[in-house]
Amino acid sequence: MSSTIAESSNGAESVVLDLHKKFIETSQSGPDILALNRKALDQFAKLKFPHRKHEMYTFVNTKDITGAPFSLKTKSSSPQEFVKQHVYAGCEHSHLTLVNGILCSELSDATALGTAVMVGSLTDAVKDEPIKTALQESIEQENDVFASINSAFMTQGIMIRVGKDKQIEAPLQILNISTGGESGPVMTVPRIYVHLEPLSELKIIVKYVGEEGNYFVNSVQDMVVEENASLTHIQVQADSTDAWHFSKNRVHLKRDSCYRGYQATNGARLVRHHNEAWLSEPGAGLELSGVSVLVDDEQSHQFIRVHHEVEHCTSQQRFKNIINHRARASFDGTVVVNKGAQLTNSDQLINNLMLSDEGHADCKPNLMIFADDVKCAHGATVGQLDEGQLFYLRTRGLSEAVAKEILTQSFASSIIQEIPFAPVIEELNQTLLKKLKAN
Repeated sequence: MSSTIAESSNGAESVVLDLHKKFIETSQSGPDILALNRKALDQFAKLKFPHRKHEMYTFVNTKDITGAPFSLKTKSSSPQEFVKQHVYAGCEHSHLTLVNGILCSELSDATALGTAVMVGSLTDAVKDEPIKTALQESIEQENDVFASINSAFMTQGIMIRVGKDKQIEAPLQILNISTGGESGPVMTVPRIYVHLEPLSELKIIVKYVGEEGNYFVNSVQDMVVEENASLTHIQVQADSTDAWHFSKNRVHLKRDSCYRGYQATNGARLVRHHNEAWLSEPGAGLELSGVSVLVDDEQSHQFIRVHHEVEHCTSQQRFKNIINHRARASFDGTVVVNKGAQLTNSDQLINNLMLSDEGHADCKPNLMIFADDVKCAHGATVGQLDEGQLFYLRTRGLSEAVAKEILTQSFASSIIQEIPFAPVIEELNQTLLKKLKAN
């Protein structure tokens, strides 16, 4: 497809509208998906690209990305060896590979999941009226313009459903590969819908990598966790350094359900994670943690909204950023405790470790409380390595460089070691922490 998303005299929005018209004309998706594409475009037209003072993009400069001439990538194949390189141990027979947002069957193997996990195309899934309605409502209520772009241009997506009372032992890896742009920047729109039925359990590891650079991966994941179900969601951003990466995770939690999310960010030209969760029935619990190691001009931004809608729910957030050279990180997180959500327990902590005077960190933790019987706290720190700890290590014969390496790696490891999947921990020790090695 040769059309592009680019800045024009009529504004970037009009170019997206023109591109979408051509996309609709050439799309081979079914009528249900096309109807959702059109609804998403209507929402995009209402939202428009963010201006400098937009609430969701206070710390994120989107000028370059909205003005870049992105083509829509249609290639859906990748070398087998490249895929094997990024499939985790233990997921050899429980992985799905998406190439430029399209499920590639010949590069996937989900045999270890058995019949308890139903994996299919979102194109087929939307024929089920409840799923179609849920997607339609999320598209019509979308608050993030880039997520609207994902919905406007999605062609299939994947649906993952775990049956009632099924506990899946094998972790499911979803590998998102972007092949990059040779003649110019390209955009891909991976879409995943996960539904856990009551009393079920599933662990998902989503990894983003690039074969080449010069791409924009614009990903959306919807997750519904029914009564007494448990979802563990590990997300590893390992894109090329010259890539743009935006992801939005929507989580809906029912009675006594549990969501545990872990995010590891290697950084890139611009990375933005948008997490939004609704704790809509009593007993729901959410844990969300993340770590990023940023060097040179890399960026990573977190935008989080957690909605406590009823009583007796808990949420915990913990994030750590290590920032060196001219890198930038931000955290904008709000916990909303709605009227009637009594006995809410919520905690939020963000720590930033600055290794240079040129780096930049912004923190905006926030609580909006409309109930009177709650236990909520939030905090944020921005600092440098502890001089006392450095002095102690130096007195033990370590060089200054090695002493700093030990302290910075320890800072990040406290989050990494909590990830409940050893192969991911091992990989991050070799990749994320390697960026902190002494010269």
